[in-house]
Amino acid sequence: MNPHAQAAATDALHHAIDTLGESGLQVVAIHRGEVVVDAWAGIADPATARPVDGDTLFTGFSMSKGVTATIVHRLVERGILEYDAPLARWWPDFAAHGKGGITVRHALSHRAGLPEFRDLNPDDLPSLAVTGRHLEGAAPDWAPGASMAYHGLTYGTLLGRVVECATGKPFAQVLREEVTGPLGLHDLHCGVPNDPAVLDRIATLVASGDPAPSTGLAPVTESERADRAEPGARFNSAAYRAGCMPAAGMIATARDLATHYAAMRPEGFRGVRLLEPATLAHASVPYRGDDGSHVEWTSRMGLGFALGAARHPHCGVDTVAPWADAFGHTGMGGSISMYCPSQDLAVALTKNALAPSRFTFYAWDHVLRAISDALRLPYGV
Repeated sequence: MNPHAQAAATDALHHAIDTLGESGLQVVAIHRGEVVVDAWAGIADPATARPVDGDTLFTGFSMSKGVTATIVHRLVERGILEYDAPLARWWPDFAAHGKGGITVRHALSHRAGLPEFRDLNPDDLPSLAVTGRHLEGAAPDWAPGASMAYHGLTYGTLLGRVVECATGKPFAQVLREEVTGPLGLHDLHCGVPNDPAVLDRIATLVASGDPAPSTGLAPVTESERADRAEPGARFNSAAYRAGCMPAAGMIATARDLATHYAAMRPEGFRGVRLLEPATLAHASVPYRGDDGSHVEWTSRMGLGFALGAARHPHCGVDTVAPWADAFGHTGMGGSISMYCPSQDLAVALTKNALAPSRFTFYAWDHVLRAISDALRLPYGV
């Protein structure tokens, strides 16, 4: 541990709670292969005042997409999947209604033409089998690659089902075999077990509180609060926690998410390297639709990973990080996990307060700046 960075990160977490309406947070930073920060602060469950500790589990929302991308890339490296092969090669029923040309690359880069589920009961979202059948019956909004839009939940079904079909194994098992098992992780789940030792550690999602007047930010509106309260309630439910949603449903600690990204180092982490440098270079090229479109909240989306140095249109900070070679993924409400090769830095921030879009990543920016300053890393170079 780096005492200076640990103190700076801890102070930054408390500052985010005091000024940005945060509830509970964790942050872990791994620099040059060493854990330099493992900090937490705040409340995991406002109803019981249960405090956050290092073992608290947080809903990752779309941080899940980065882990799912890692699985897909690992399967490509071994020849089990191919970027430019159609999903229907392994998942024949998916080809119906003009979807036979949608490839793994299209799905990874949000260009598949299936950005959302239509007329799907939200209670069915935690079932990868049900959402898969739903997409089998869907028609795409555009030809493969013609446009680009965030596939917020369909991303997980497109890739999760093709992983299952190609391997003949449940997605959660593939996650264990490809990521958590090799790294010795026990707190990164896609579908939590019915075990009090796990369930009792999950933080309760809440809408963020009002920012302090000193920030100059307006209080959270009723509309903003409702916009965050509804998904928070769903993802707090037992069904959503236990289900398999590879795009948004993973539950983890900051330690395990940071370890996942630290294992992207060319040297690996703790003896494990998840992806080859050439694979990461290929995955870190930004994509756009043939019509020039990009994902609403980032102009720099690679193959499953959001890329650094892209200004968020609503809150005006760089996501995933200020460094252009950084890659990782954000999560709804303001969580982020990433690795930056030029700084040899992996960081994960987990949290349970869902901030509105206009300041959703302020806490991340504040914490990452504090860590960077403490480690004497140039911020944004």
